[in-house]
Amino acid sequence: MSTEREVLDRLDRLAIRHYVTGSWALSVHAEPRMTRDLDLVLDLDPADYERRIRPAFDDAYLVNDLIDVGGRAIGGLVHRTEIARVDLIIGRRDAWSRQAFERSRVVDHPGLGRTAVSSAEDLILAKLEWSDGGRSELQLRDCRSVIRIAADLDWDYLERYAAILDVGPLLESVRGG
Repeated sequence: MSTEREVLDRLDRLAIRHYVTGSWALSVHAEPRMTRDLDLVLDLDPADYERRIRPAFDDAYLVNDLIDVGGRAIGGLVHRTEIARVDLIIGRRDAWSRQAFERSRVVDHPGLGRTAVSSAEDLILAKLEWSDGGRSELQLRDCRSVIRIAADLDWDYLERYAAILDVGPLLESVRGG
């Protein structure tokens, strides 16, 4: 079993709702690319991170403290003997984050097996948010790849939440090319 799959299984046993995002989700919706870590969004209150995550993973992982990155709480797991890292993004409590959880779908992921993965639209929105105002060409290239390959994107949804997340102009720029 892969280290990444082990993390997903432990979260399942803890009944912590989660979904895969980032480059691992990209392999479901567009052209895959190499990545150094697995990105997971957790439906977990930040106050519960120490109480639930640390004891459940401390035996085999270095459990990083939560840090604030642009208003998001992010923690991480680094396996003690394998070269593997998992970023744990604590889901916000806003309308978009709730929708992203509801729109995630369980798929047969090529590297992880059956697991919940971000929708194509929510992956685009997340990557636009992480693009540092469009300065990360890697994130923008990933968005263009999803737009080019994913069928039947819900553009009304994308435009509505891009405006709310203040990434509307970035969405238009990746949509056009």
